Amino acid sequence: MTDQTTSKPENLATANVGSETQGTVLFVDDEENILSSLKRLMRKQPLQCFFATSADEGFSILEKEKIDVILSDMRMPNMDGAEFLTKCKERWPKTVRILLTGHSDISATITALNRGGIYRYLSKPWDEQELLETIEQGLRIGRLETEKLALLLLTKQQNEKLLKFNDELERRVISRTEEIKQTSDMLELVYQQLQDSYTNFIKLFSSVIASRRHLDKSQSKHVAELARKIAIGLNLPADEIKSVFHAGLLMDLGKLNLTDEILQLPEEKIPNEYKANFERHPLHAEMTLSSIPELESTARLVRSHMEFIDGTGFPDRLKGNAIPRGARILRIARDFVGLQTGLLKDISLDAEEAFKFIKTNAGKKYDPYVIKILEPLSEEFSLGEEFAQEIKIDAMQLSPDMVVSRDVYNSMGILMIAKGFSLNQNIIDKLVSINDMNEVSLKIFVYKGGKDE
Repeated sequence: MTDQTTSKPENLATANVGSETQGTVLFVDDEENILSSLKRLMRKQPLQCFFATSADEGFSILEKEKIDVILSDMRMPNMDGAEFLTKCKERWPKTVRILLTGHSDISATITALNRGGIYRYLSKPWDEQELLETIEQGLRIGRLETEKLALLLLTKQQNEKLLKFNDELERRVISRTEEIKQTSDMLELVYQQLQDSYTNFIKLFSSVIASRRHLDKSQSKHVAELARKIAIGLNLPADEIKSVFHAGLLMDLGKLNLTDEILQLPEEKIPNEYKANFERHPLHAEMTLSSIPELESTARLVRSHMEFIDGTGFPDRLKGNAIPRGARILRIARDFVGLQTGLLKDISLDAEEAFKFIKTNAGKKYDPYVIKILEPLSEEFSLGEEFAQEIKIDAMQLSPDMVVSRDVYNSMGILMIAKGFSLNQNIIDKLVSINDMNEVSLKIFVYKGGKDE
C-alpha cells in the first residue's frame, strides 16, 4: 500500500478484495491536516482515492481520471465548495457530489444544494461511520444512475425500431389492412412489455433502498401491493393505481439520508431532537423523484404519504381531502404493515390488532372510506409470525437452535448472518467474541421458541 500525491490515487484495496477497487473518490480540502485525516480513514477501504488541496487541483484530477464521488470542503480560497461543485455538475454531471460544511455555512450550503446538485452534505467535524456510509450510498446511487441510463438507452433504441417499423406499415396500409391490425396488436404487447420493464426497474431500485440497514421493517413491497389492491377496490383510474404502487415501493427513498441511530428506533420512540430531521425524509424523496418526469405523480404521493387527515402528520400538516387520495391510501397501508413489523411501536402487533388500531383512529388519523376497503384485505396481508413472534436479545442471551428472524449486520453494515439461520454454539461463540471485541452490544432478532416457530 503506497501513499501518493494529489495527482495520483492512493491505492486503498484491502487483502479481501485484492487489487480491485469498488469506486473512485475525490477529496478536496485546502487544509492538509483534514486531508491527512481522510487518507488515514480511507486507507483500509476498497476504494481508489484522490486528494486535492484546491479546486484547481480537483479539476486537474477530474480531467485525467474517472471519478464516481466528489467530497469537497465548503470554505476554500479562490473558489469555495459551492462554486466548485456547481462547475463539476456542469462538466461531469454523472459524479455524485457531497459537501463538507460547518454550521456557520448554512446559507452557502443551501446555495450549493440548489446549484451544485448536491446529493448530501455532512457537518464538520464528521462522524467517520456516517461519512463512509454516505460515500457508499453515493457510489450505489451512481451505479443505479448508470443502470437507469442504460435502460433508457435500450428503451429509446427499441422505440426507434418500432417507429421505423410503423413507417413501413403505413406505406402498406391500403393493401395490407389486416397485416397492420396484427402488427398493431404486436406493438401493444411490446409497449406493455416496456411498461413492465419500467416497473421492474422501480422494483429493483426499491430492493436497493430496502437493503439499507434497518429499512427492512418498512416492508415496502408488502405496502405497495396492499396499497395497489386498496386503490383497485376504490375503482381508481389505472394511472393513479400505478402511481400508488410505485410510491409504495419508493416511499423510503428519503430515509437514505438518515443515520442508523434514527432508523433503528420505532417511530414512536424517536427523540424530539431527531424528529425534525426525520420528518424531512418525504421532502428529500420528492426532490429526487421529481427530476424524473415519469415519476412526478409518484413523487407527489411520496411527499404526502406521512400526513394524517387531522393535520398532525408531516411534512405539510395537510388535513382531510387536501391530502392526495393516493397518499391517504399509502398511509393506511404503510401503518397496517408497520404495526406488524415493529416500525411504529416497540411491540409488534398481529394483523387483527393492527387493523383494530387503525379502525379506532378512523376519521382522526385515517380515511374511513379507505379503511372499509382495507378490512377484507387485512387477513391476506397478515405477516404472521415473521415479525409478531420475534424478540430482540443480546449476543450473550443466545442459545443453540434459536432462529434468526432478521439479517444481522456488524458495526460496518456488513451482513454476518442471514435471516432464517439456525444458530449453533460455534456461531454464538463468534458473535459473543465480536460483541466483546467491539465493545458494542449486538442486538439480534430471533423467533420465539426456536425452530418450531
